[in-house]
Amino acid sequence: MKMGIRSIKGKWILRAGKIVVLLGLFFLFSAGNALASHTVFVVLSSEAEPYRQAADALTASLAKKDISTREFLSDTLSGQTPEFVSTTHKTKMWVAVGSRAAAYLSHVLPKSALLVYCMVADPENIGLENGRKNITGVSVTKPVKEQFAIIQKAMPDLGAIAMLYRSSSIKSMTTLVEVKTNLPANWTLEAVDVDRYDSMADAIAELYSRDAGMIWTMADSAIYNRATVNSLLLSSLRQQVPVFGFSGSFVKAGALLGLDANPVLQGEYAAALVVEGLEKKLLTEKPICSGVTIAVNVVVAERLGISLPSVVVDKACNVGAH
Repeated sequence: MKMGIRSIKGKWILRAGKIVVLLGLFFLFSAGNALASHTVFVVLSSEAEPYRQAADALTASLAKKDISTREFLSDTLSGQTPEFVSTTHKTKMWVAVGSRAAAYLSHVLPKSALLVYCMVADPENIGLENGRKNITGVSVTKPVKEQFAIIQKAMPDLGAIAMLYRSSSIKSMTTLVEVKTNLPANWTLEAVDVDRYDSMADAIAELYSRDAGMIWTMADSAIYNRATVNSLLLSSLRQQVPVFGFSGSFVKAGALLGLDANPVLQGEYAAALVVEGLEKKLLTEKPICSGVTIAVNVVVAERLGISLPSVVVDKACNVGAH
C-alpha cells in the first residue's frame, strides 16, 4: 500500500513539474510575442548619413527582438496637427533621430506616448530633460569634466580657455557654473557675455582679444548657429587660437578637436532603451551620454602649428579634414 502511495505521489510530482515547465515556456513565448506585436515609429531629422546610420543600427537591433519599425522624415510630419499624429499613427513607442525630430515629437505626442531619442546634441534646450515622464534617450555630449580631461591630454601646456555665454539664459548660466566648478586647477577662464555686446561679431572679437589658449564651445542653440560657428572658426585661423567643438561636424568645419558621436552605438543604445520601455510599458531610465568619442582635425592642427600627442590622435575615431 505504501508503495502505491509513493508511486502516485511520484507521478503527481512529475506531472506538476511538467506543468511548471510548460507554464514557464508559455509565459516566455507570450512575452516574446508581446514585443513582436509592437511597431516602433522612427522619425529622422533628415537623411543625413549619421542619422541614417543610427536609424539602421536601431532597426537592426530591434529586429533581433522581432520588433518591427516604420520610418518617417520629420518634414513629412511637421505640417500635421498633434491630434492627427497621435490618432492616425497609433503606436506606443516613438524614436527621434536628431534634434529636429526630437523637438517636434516632444511637442506633438500625447503624454502617454513613449519617446526615445538619439543623436541629439542639446536635449535640455529643446525640452527633453525637463522632468517629463516617458522621455529618455542618448545625447551626443560628455560631461564638462570629461571634456576638459580630453583637452588636457591634447594640450598639456594649456593655461587658459575662453568661452561665450548669455547671462539671459538659465542654461547658459548653469553651464558657466559647471565650467567654473570643473575647471582644472592650473587653468584660468575668460568668459564673454554675449548679451553685453551689440552683435555676435563684437562678442566674438572680444573673445579672441582675451588671453586664452583655446576657445571652448557648448551645445547651446541660444549662442551657436551656422553663422556663429563659421565666424568663430574663421577667427580661429586668423588669430591662431584653436577651438574645441561640441560636435563632429564642428570639428570637420575647422575646430581643432572636439566631441563626435558614433551613430551605430547611438542607435544600438536607443534600441536597448526601446526594448526596456516596451517591456515595462514606461520609460524609467535617465537620459545617458554614450557612444561619444573624440574627433580631431589634423589639417587644422598643421595650420595652427600644433602637434597633438599620438595618444589623442590614435584614439580619435574621426580624424577630420577641412
